[in-house]
Amino acid sequence: MISSKNLIYHELIGLNVEIIDSSAESLIGIKGKVIDETKKTLMIETSDKNEKLVAKDVSIFQFEVPDGTYLEVDGKILLSRPEDRIKKRYKKI
Repeated sequence: MISSKNLIYHELIGLNVEIIDSSAESLIGIKGKVIDETKKTLMIETSDKNEKLVAKDVSIFQFEVPDGTYLEVDGKILLSRPEDRIKKRYKKI
């Protein structure tokens, strides 16, 4: 089960997300559901059914995990293919 302690090891597709900070000012405030993920990008479907392609390394994301809590994640931590993230070791936060 996805929780705040293990989010970075799980698939992000299907989670609600909001961009809370970014070096690209136009990306701040985009929110919606993650519909695709690659090594360097997230595809977010917004509430008006538009799709936005967002680079992971320039943004800080706020994910809503299934238990209803919110978790802020720096996109630089997510820079890898989803299937490779499970193999990585991260420092405890």
